[in-house]
Amino acid sequence: MPNSHENSLEYLFLQYHRELLAFTGQRFGSETAEDLVQETYLRFLQHTTQETINNPRAYLYKMAANLGADRFRYDQVRSRHAANEDIDFDQVAQPSPGPDADTDAQQQLQRCLTALASLPDIYRHVFLLHRIDGMTHKEIGSALGLPRRTVERYCAKALAHCFEQLGSYHD
Repeated sequence: MPNSHENSLEYLFLQYHRELLAFTGQRFGSETAEDLVQETYLRFLQHTTQETINNPRAYLYKMAANLGADRFRYDQVRSRHAANEDIDFDQVAQPSPGPDADTDAQQQLQRCLTALASLPDIYRHVFLLHRIDGMTHKEIGSALGLPRRTVERYCAKALAHCFEQLGSYHD
């Protein structure tokens, strides 16, 4: 197992930087080689357990090859779609939902809570144990002293009630 000095980023950079540049330049083109090598070292730096890497050189090469393949696939998709339409790729996906989405989500949550509150207590309790706590029908039945079929029926009725209540908001 290599010592920690051999796994240090500075050591690896000095030892393998030129090799990785040549490797990535040959496989993916010299115009992207420097970016790929830099990204490789950044990813290596983010690796939380660098001490567990037995062969850092091989790890760097594999990481560089994977990053290059990812870049190649990305460029292929981008060029295929750019040829067909004038798309501003930076505007395609918003990094976060807009204010309307947050308001809509809050309203939807409130409708769900209202629908749950209007259920009989036992139906709501069984439904929440199943859907929120992840308990099986059998586990709920054992915990509450109910037959499994009764638990299934309560869950089905609670779900149908919620769908009915939420559906009336859309009409």
